[in-house]
Amino acid sequence: MLSGNRNDLGDWKRHVLAGLTPHLDRREFLKAALVGSAALAGGGALAGRLAAGTGGKAVKTGTFYFPRLLFHVMDDTADIWNTYPMADVRLRSRLAQLTNINVSTEPVVVELRNLERMCGYPFIFATSEGNFDIPPNEEKNLREFLMRGGFMHFDDCVVGHTGDRFFQACVRLLRKFFPDHELKRVPDSHEIYHCYFDFPKGCPFLQGKDHGGWGLFEKGTGRIMTFVTPGDLHCGWTNSYFTPELNAASIRMGINIIIYYLTH
Repeated sequence: MLSGNRNDLGDWKRHVLAGLTPHLDRREFLKAALVGSAALAGGGALAGRLAAGTGGKAVKTGTFYFPRLLFHVMDDTADIWNTYPMADVRLRSRLAQLTNINVSTEPVVVELRNLERMCGYPFIFATSEGNFDIPPNEEKNLREFLMRGGFMHFDDCVVGHTGDRFFQACVRLLRKFFPDHELKRVPDSHEIYHCYFDFPKGCPFLQGKDHGGWGLFEKGTGRIMTFVTPGDLHCGWTNSYFTPELNAASIRMGINIIIYYLTH
């Protein structure tokens, strides 16, 4: 469990990654992993921030969890926060198969109103098709979670091959909550596209509107605090709607996002 120790978050990441490097024959990733470990050794500020206020209830077992965020969707759509939970199951399964990361199969749901529980799961996933809002009393928790070193992946669930309501809502809210941080399209050369699997053309696009992957970059460190994907990666994880090539690409990109966070 995380305590107030400034190195706890870095320790958790290293423990999660401990079984990964022997599994790989990708020399470039091994180099990146070593660099990431060195960065984590000096990343105690993030650890302390994430640990603060958790009451010792955060994850510190060397196990990676993939929690889903419960939030309020304003639009009349069937695809709210809990759409296609089997997609999460399949991503976790493929993460375990394609790496040696110790992945929990336990489904976890977190809410912004409970900061202590959120901080028990440093990586959180959220998806929907529609617009959403965050109550004022939860806005502070979102900012606090990310500033402590937490990470969120937002993915737009698109119906009918068009639309980007969820993506646009994410961009508006992140700009509102983090006016002092840069939110922009992540360039194709960024390491999030090359840290494990290689995506020379950037984020895979399955359906919707191809804005590319967007990142909220922390001021001073340049780390991606939040990654927003408009192209419906999550539906690709279901292995039900697209070509085998696109489905596989969506899984690989999901794994890259996770490994990027674990090495930063």
